[in-house]
Amino acid sequence: MAEDKTLSFEERLARLNEIVGKIEGNTLPLKESMELYAEGKKLIEDLQKELQEAEKKVRESQESK
Repeated sequence: MAEDKTLSFEERLARLNEIVGKIEGNTLPLKESMELYAEGKKLIEDLQKELQEAEKKVRESQESK
């Protein structure tokens, strides 16, 4: 599954959990495991960035009160 910016945060997090489950199952060929790992890593980076942006907005809104 290629990253899709139209997916919500929750949908991307669910996809990440799905990837982790598949990799932990140890039943995938190495190539597929590596592809899923790369997709998961990208999802983690994107989700962390989105969380950091949300935290920044919350801090800014608290400071402006």
